[in-house]
This record gives sequence, structure tokens and C-alpha cells, in this order.
Amino acid sequence: MNTAVLDSTVSAVADRRAVLHRLLDEALAYGPEHGQGMASHLPMALAALDGLGAHEAQMRSFFAHYARRLEPVAAPKHGAQPVDDWKRLRGRIEGYEALRASFARALAREGADAVLRDAVPALVDGVSGGAFHGPIRVAHAVESEHEGELAAALAYWAARWEPLPPPVAATVRIVGATAWLDAIDARRIASDPDWRASAPLISARMQQAALTPPYLELAGALALDAVPPAALLLDLAKACAARYAATGNFTVLHMATASRALRVLARWLPTNPGALAPLLHAVAAANLAARAAPLQRDASEMAFGWDELRRRACASDDDHAIKLVHAAAMQQAGSPDAVWLEAARTALRG
Repeated sequence: MNTAVLDSTVSAVADRRAVLHRLLDEALAYGPEHGQGMASHLPMALAALDGLGAHEAQMRSFFAHYARRLEPVAAPKHGAQPVDDWKRLRGRIEGYEALRASFARALAREGADAVLRDAVPALVDGVSGGAFHGPIRVAHAVESEHEGELAAALAYWAARWEPLPPPVAATVRIVGATAWLDAIDARRIASDPDWRASAPLISARMQQAALTPPYLELAGALALDAVPPAALLLDLAKACAARYAATGNFTVLHMATASRALRVLARWLPTNPGALAPLLHAVAAANLAARAAPLQRDASEMAFGWDELRRRACASDDDHAIKLVHAAAMQQAGSPDAVWLEAARTALRG
């Protein structure tokens, strides 16, 4: 690439990032949820569009489309006051604004690295709350390099922090995330093939799944010994992406984007494998709640390549498809594998 082309590319990326930051500033005027506890995907999808190379008109079009479902944030009359110990507000959505003020103060004083080093280990055991959207939003905020959005994202993860009950000590050890998820499926079918979670939201269905025999017996069965955390997270991400590619299941989509988000946040996660157990428990519960079945594919479906997938995602108003294609594209860039392409194709076929 010659110097003129390189300079033009760098300038285009910087211009797009400036657009993203302006839109994230505007997005902070809205609350973190809409409807009955549905996470706002606005900042996450904007960051994904930026990562996919969307131009300003596409990002503003998505903003206008999505913001119609949101309401302005209900800030306290005299402004939210930060608290000295933000951890005592974990799991309290009514404390979102105080949490956001606390993280904003900490970021201004200490910087992102120090705040994430404190916060991520204290939140990872509650990833199931908000259907994994806490870590997903934080990962996008880290990549966006937007301090206000990072404060809001950490506040949302903390406000929806919701640990699952731990499983019993596993009597078997299963090597590999794909084999582990398959074993959980097989145990569900063998124990109660008609079981299904009845709650309206994914996070509540995960709590229901955490009371079932397959969860109690196998959620802790994935072999962690001698597996470096980075390798574990990559194996998990590939297994979740492959499962989504095969099923197109909505809950599995969240497993796929969450497993990618935890790879982004890996530098701030505890390094001992046991500390990642709550993340695996959440994936096991989500997998049970999903009851994912293989898609019936049309043999004539067009097999789009990455350029076309990016183009279609940037033109889409489907926040989940945008986020999945972005997650898959970023995984492909860092750890090339055919599974990411198939997952992205499934998102846009749907």
C-alpha cells in the first residue's frame, strides 16, 4: 500500500471514529433498557457498525431507527451521586445512574485500565444478568475508546449482575467446549426431552435452566486443568459460533457474541481457570434454555463472502445481525477459521 493510500485509509478510519463518538455521546441520553427489561443495543450496534466500516449515513440511519424504541434516561433531579463502594450496588438496576457516576469518576481519576482491572473480576460471576449484555456492552465500549460509554457499560453490567447457582461437583471431565455442550444437550434429552424454560427473558430462562439436572451435573464438567485461559475462551467462542451457525437460535447468538466479548476483556479477567467457571456455568444455562435445533437449509442459498457480508450488515437495521457479523469478522481477523464465516452467513440469512 503506497503512502497516499495509507494516509487516506487512516483518515477515513479517524473520521468514522469521530462520527461514532458523536453518536455515542447522543446515545447516552437514553436509558440502558427499553420495554420490560430489554437491553438497549444502540451503543453496541453503533460500535459494531463502526468496526464493520459503515459510513456516517448508515450509522445515523440506524440510530434514528433504533432510538424510536428508547426513552430518555431518568436521571435524578440533582444529578446522580457516585458512591464510594460501587460493588454494594451490584444487581440493582435502580442504582444504574449512581453506578454510572461512580465509574465516570473512577475513569477520570484512574484511567480505563485500572478501572477495568478492578471491575471485570468483580463482575464476571454475574455475566448471565441481562442475557450477557453487560460484558458485551463493555467490550464494545473498550473498542470504541469512549469514556462516557465505558462508564455506562460498566454501570449496566453491574446493575444487571446476576450470579447463577453453582452446579454440584462434576463426576466427569469433558475435554473441549463442543463435546461439553453436546453432552449437556444429550443429558437434557435423556432426563426430560419436553423440558423448556417458561420465563419471558433469556436471563430468567437461564436461572430456570440452572435448576435442572443437566445443569447441576454437567455445567462444571468442562475440563479446565492445564488449559490456558486464552485457549479456553477461543475454544468456547468457536463452539458457540458453530452452534449458532448450525441452528440460528436467538439465545445461542447471545452465547456467540458474549464469548467473543470475553475474549476482548481477557486481559482483565482473573488468570486462574477456576475464576472463569461462572462464565462457563452461564453458557451451560443459556445452552439449556436455548433448546437449539438444527436449521433446515436450502441448498440454493448463496454463500456470501466477507465483503458482501460486511456490506449487508452495514445496510441492515437488525441490531442482532449487525453485532453477530461484527463479532464473527473480528474473530476471523484475530483467529482465522471457517466457523466465523458460517456464523455470519447464518445471521444475515435469517
